[in-house]
Amino acid sequence: MRDAAACPKEPTPSGARRALRLRLGALRAPALSRELAVLLLILATCLLASLLSPYFLSVANLRNVLIASSTELVLAAGMTVVLVSGGIDLSVGSTIGVAAITAALLFDAGWGTPAAMAAAAGVGVAVGLLNGALIAYANLNPLITTLGTMTIGRSVVFILSGGYALSAIPPGLKHAFNAEAALGMPNLVWAALAVALVLDQFMRRNVWLRRFYFLGGSEVAAIRAGIATRRLKLAAYVISGLLASFAAVMTIARMGSAFPNTGNGIELRVITAVVVGGCSIYGGRGTVLGAALGVLFLNLVSNVLVILSLSVYWQGVAAGCVLILAILTDMAGQRGRR
Repeated sequence: MRDAAACPKEPTPSGARRALRLRLGALRAPALSRELAVLLLILATCLLASLLSPYFLSVANLRNVLIASSTELVLAAGMTVVLVSGGIDLSVGSTIGVAAITAALLFDAGWGTPAAMAAAAGVGVAVGLLNGALIAYANLNPLITTLGTMTIGRSVVFILSGGYALSAIPPGLKHAFNAEAALGMPNLVWAALAVALVLDQFMRRNVWLRRFYFLGGSEVAAIRAGIATRRLKLAAYVISGLLASFAAVMTIARMGSAFPNTGNGIELRVITAVVVGGCSIYGGRGTVLGAALGVLFLNLVSNVLVILSLSVYWQGVAAGCVLILAILTDMAGQRGRR
């Protein structure tokens, strides 16, 4: 008979939970250091930009940076949840487009603001449910799945709109988001900050939402700890889709119209910002605060390029280079922890 001590023991659920808690605690310090690093990078960018242009630190310019960051900030909050859980969502830009066109069409048909906004939210939840069900229950690859729904969604936008912009946005909705509030900032900036702050605190303190870190850190260990991983995956994509629909409402309120290209390509900028902010592409690590700092950094870089009168196409080059560097840093960090 084999020696019982030589036989590997299966971890108990309580032991698996303890290991997951220790892993989560060990990840807090890297997250904090990454957030501090991005904050220092933002300050260095501001200092350099102020030396290159006297207009950079003007109130009007900084206000424009925050307004431009608002929609991406909401998307980044949802993307953080998905990346932390070990997934990825390429469909958020198309979700914005479909939700925006849907709301605009309903406004044009005479629907009230609450009903149209609820329909837009329904679009986001439906896309999230579709993505989550295919990934969690059909075991499809998240990258391929959301690439497919992104393509479908972009086609649906043109089918619904006929390729034309829709401008039947109620003045009350535009005023609600664009009216200036505290510190001269429009309400949409404060709404985006509120979404990011609330979700960041919940991700840090709420027991159920902290399970996303367990799932992304080790799905096998999460299953052994008794966590319903499939429901968590589904929830992550629903949260992302719902926040994308809210970003769509913010966009049409800000622009005063819903365009067929609304949200086109924004998913790559958001993923770049979230990875820059400290989210690991391997899952299990990252914060909404870090993602928010990543969004601010990318928009500051874009703003500097505009102020320096460089071609708008250089923004894509800059964002791509930043993404590659962030991924290389993430990979180096993963090797160091191994």
